[in-house]
Amino acid sequence: MKAGMGWPIGITAILGATVAANLVMMRIANNDPSFSVEPDYYKKAVFYDSTMAQTHRNLDLGWSVQTFADSIVAGKPTRLRVVLRDEKALPLLGATVQATVLFNARANDLTTATLSDEGAGAYTATVPINTPGEWEVRVNAKRDTSHFTSSTRITAVRASVRAAGTGRSR
Repeated sequence: MKAGMGWPIGITAILGATVAANLVMMRIANNDPSFSVEPDYYKKAVFYDSTMAQTHRNLDLGWSVQTFADSIVAGKPTRLRVVLRDEKALPLLGATVQATVLFNARANDLTTATLSDEGAGAYTATVPINTPGEWEVRVNAKRDTSHFTSSTRITAVRASVRAAGTGRSR
């Protein structure tokens, strides 16, 4: 080896180690199921004014939403129930409702479902809520020319293994 070649080799080794470490970190970050990026986040930022306008339309409509989920039973999809009410707190009938659900700890896994009208302002669908904990439910409801959006949180719990009854043993 020529005299003075130690510095270039050392710098190249350090740069190579840095590149390798960054590649390992990128692989770990991309395979982490708890890491997520908001879908279309750039588009949402560009159209922020329309997002704020939708928020004002939601307030002007006066509609309200409540979300519920049945208890989690292993191997079965969970029923999601959304109850919509109009500005007079009466059941909102005849709406087309979609819901996007995501588990907060795994927010990269989004599921969107179209809900069926069950009457009395209730809309339901079965969705893969299979992990106990906090879930976000993003509701998108349309009726005639009215469009309403909302984001709520629910806490999913496992079904009790004890059968329903009085709770007394014989």
